[in-house]
Amino acid sequence: MPAFIALGRFLFSVLFIFSGASKLLDIAATTQMTQKIVIPEMLTTYTSQLEGLAGGMPFAQMLAIAAGATELLCGILIALNFGARFFALILILFVAMTIYYYHDFWNQTGVDAQNNLIHALKNLSLIGGLFIIAGIGRGAKPAEPAYNDV
Repeated sequence: MPAFIALGRFLFSVLFIFSGASKLLDIAATTQMTQKIVIPEMLTTYTSQLEGLAGGMPFAQMLAIAAGATELLCGILIALNFGARFFALILILFVAMTIYYYHDFWNQTGVDAQNNLIHALKNLSLIGGLFIIAGIGRGAKPAEPAYNDV
């Protein structure tokens, strides 16, 4: 049974590894996608400071790099079973934000709403799988000797 869990964890991670690498290999397209995210007015001073510290790199490009790096790093570390619980929790938040910002079927009608609903449900299923990984962790702990057998 532990072999099935390890194989399942590895195969599940492939999606995030591929998606993160694709985002990092095409930063321009990923940056274009992040333009959809609206930064609250009270945070714009901080984002402009970050842009200044990054040598004038636009905040949308920083978000694109962060998104790709998050998916790639978390996917690799879950596949290797290194901090799987922690990185699964990070990906739960990441995928939930993806549903909110990119698959807002509640604001759409017709075919667009149906298509985004399917993607939102797919992402909800991914969140379910990530909760399973977070719940299982490294697997069952070895049985400890009972001290009341004396």
